[in-house]
Amino acid sequence: MGGKRKQKMLASVLLLAIALMVASPAAFGDINDLKKQQQNINNQIQNIRNSIKQVEDAKKDISQELTSLEIKLSNAEKELSTVEAKLQETQTKLVNVTEELKQAEAKVAEQKDDLNTRMRALYKTGPVDYIEVILASSSFSDFLTRLDMVKRIIEADKNLLAEFKARQEEVEAKKAELEEQQRIIAQQRRDISSRRATIVAYRGERQRLMTELEKQKAEYERQEDQLLKDSENLRKQILAWESKNKKGFFGTGIFQWPVPSSTNITSEFGWRVHPILKTNRFHEGLDIAASTGSDVVAADDGEVIFAGSYGAYGNTIIVSHGGGISTQYSHLSRILVAEGKKVSKGDKIGLVGSTGWSTGPHLHFGVIKNGEVVNPLDWVK
Repeated sequence: MGGKRKQKMLASVLLLAIALMVASPAAFGDINDLKKQQQNINNQIQNIRNSIKQVEDAKKDISQELTSLEIKLSNAEKELSTVEAKLQETQTKLVNVTEELKQAEAKVAEQKDDLNTRMRALYKTGPVDYIEVILASSSFSDFLTRLDMVKRIIEADKNLLAEFKARQEEVEAKKAELEEQQRIIAQQRRDISSRRATIVAYRGERQRLMTELEKQKAEYERQEDQLLKDSENLRKQILAWESKNKKGFFGTGIFQWPVPSSTNITSEFGWRVHPILKTNRFHEGLDIAASTGSDVVAADDGEVIFAGSYGAYGNTIIVSHGGGISTQYSHLSRILVAEGKKVSKGDKIGLVGSTGWSTGPHLHFGVIKNGEVVNPLDWVK
């Protein structure tokens, strides 16, 4: 039932994401309209990425389930193999014991026939046998010897018959025991086979759900890519507007390193495997690792044109330096400046954090030239 609820939840999120995608950006108006559209798209990107995270969490849960199921299936197959070997061994023993029982029964029947033949002969002739024995005897001692010999033969037949019967009963008991073992082992095999079939069926269901989640993730990523394109287009127009309404470049022209306490670059500008999405994505800046709360300073003189939440970038500041040049500071734990504020090179504008999509405290530092991201290392000294 949990899997069905999760599927319904993911489906609802997908429908919400698609609904957010339906409305394309409105016709561009003044700078405030552009910024509102940019913020709306950023919110949509954040919603999509939250959906992707939900899918990734669900995939992780199912992956763990599948691993557990594979272990259970392997154990069940080992048990089944062991039980089938025992069953085969028991069946072989049962065949041998059945043959042994047949031979024992034949021996009993044969001995019983021999004894019955002698007993009938003795019963029919009665005392004549004794007279014949007496007459045939050469002496009284010989008579006793002959009589004792007849008694011994009859007694030996009786003892042998009793021995054969005891052996027959022993073999019958052994056969009954093996038949019971066979019944128990066969039931064990049926139980294990049923358990194995249940595991296989559930594994198939989990694998189908995993496939569905992968499809959902692919759809979310497709939507995110489109939103990113819309966001980039809006950003270019915002920066173009800013560039037209400024009197050329008013910075110093030499950028200061934005995190005075750290020069540890954990991810450079360019293509990389995204640390969260695990897909190949273009990284539009530098990631500079630093402790949460470390100072973030303006790279150059400029004016704050954006200060707020910026989708997956979390808390972000964008500073325009005029002449189509801007710098971006993202994942901040705190924003210390407001839009429209003039800042000087080296002014503290925010604090390092891990807001938005981030795997740890760091600053994402970007440089934008005429609406295009460029390598920050070419600008900082």
